[in-house]
Amino acid sequence: MVSWWQSIPILSRREVGAGAVAAVGALVASLIPLPILEIIPLGLSSDAQYWFGDAPEFAPLAGLVLGTGVWRRGTSQASPPEWGALAGIVTAIGTVVFVPILAGLYVMLFPVLLGLVTGEEWSYVLRVVPVHVRSSFRVARTITLSWSPLVGVVLVPLDGLLGWVYQRGSRPRGR
Repeated sequence: MVSWWQSIPILSRREVGAGAVAAVGALVASLIPLPILEIIPLGLSSDAQYWFGDAPEFAPLAGLVLGTGVWRRGTSQASPPEWGALAGIVTAIGTVVFVPILAGLYVMLFPVLLGLVTGEEWSYVLRVVPVHVRSSFRVARTITLSWSPLVGVVLVPLDGLLGWVYQRGSRPRGR
């Protein structure tokens, strides 16, 4: 067997499971405000309303990555459930910060990805990239100011509760 392969840390099922729980929590929390916006108009711009509907695409990815990483670094199997709640809260805060970054990167890289898929000439792709870079900052700002606070109000307590329950269920019996 190749020696470098043995040195790569493998994620445990517990860590990936925690990331999956965080991803589901992030998706649920990002979908809850959508019907509320239909009932209670918050005076959001059309751009903010668009990204409010599009941001849930990025929430599960952010929750999975951050949940797995926080669980790997912050808890052990013997940790009390309170540590799981704290890990859930940290994951939720990280998610509402990371989603605008992911959306901005998506907007920034969209012409490059589209150019790769369609085979467009690189001279044209590179000509439109600066417009998308400016747009990516606007999108990240819009999501940060409109989506993150509303979703964070739901996600922080939800992920805290999910982290507590998950840690309680994953602890060895008899402790």
